[in-house]
Amino acid sequence: MKPSSNKYFIDLGEIRLPILIKKHRTSRRLIVRYQPLQKSLSLTLPQATSIKQGLHFINEKQEWILRQLAQYSNAGSFSDGQIIPILGKDIRLEHIGGRGLVSEEEGVLLVHGDIEFMEHRVRKWLIKKAREEIITLTEGFSGILAVKIGNITLRDTSSRWGSCSHDGNLSFSWRLVFAPYEVLAYVVAHEVAHIREHNHSAKFWALVEQLHPEFNVAQSWLKKHGKSLYMYGVKG
Repeated sequence: MKPSSNKYFIDLGEIRLPILIKKHRTSRRLIVRYQPLQKSLSLTLPQATSIKQGLHFINEKQEWILRQLAQYSNAGSFSDGQIIPILGKDIRLEHIGGRGLVSEEEGVLLVHGDIEFMEHRVRKWLIKKAREEIITLTEGFSGILAVKIGNITLRDTSSRWGSCSHDGNLSFSWRLVFAPYEVLAYVVAHEVAHIREHNHSAKFWALVEQLHPEFNVAQSWLKKHGKSLYMYGVKG
């Protein structure tokens, strides 16, 4: 784990994982996470903890890291015949070639065009699907709370499912399209509530509950199964 040009990594057999290290002034413990999109590790250190101590901590976590790698070993691009979850329903991808758009019919996502463009077409359709659902939810929730929504952006993030800026701009991970609809609705409710209460106070959670009464169930699902949303459409 020697640094190369101020970059850190860990070697696990033939696998080399980069390590992104950051210090956090409020952190009280060392936190290591596997980032499946970047195929790297992130290490958060308390201010008083040295990088050397952090690297030693990661070295002791090798078995855990290997389990993470095994968990995501089957993650990959979208392919013909693959079954993926879309808002709580299992959908099979079927490449049919020819001219036309991507369309959903009775549990099958029909993908036209040449096979080499399948990955791009499916991803584009999923992002569009996520955006449509999110816009519908934000319009409904913002009307209930009488708040103004700014811009809505979809990204492929590995650190958070949603965010809200102080001027009401909302950002979401498009990967929420792989979660049950109720989970997507919870994340949208969470961020819309932040427009009124930009904190996690009791008032904030009361707003979330007003918008999504079963938010605790969705929140628990996301904590338990959130990593599974990175099992689909991860480019090699």
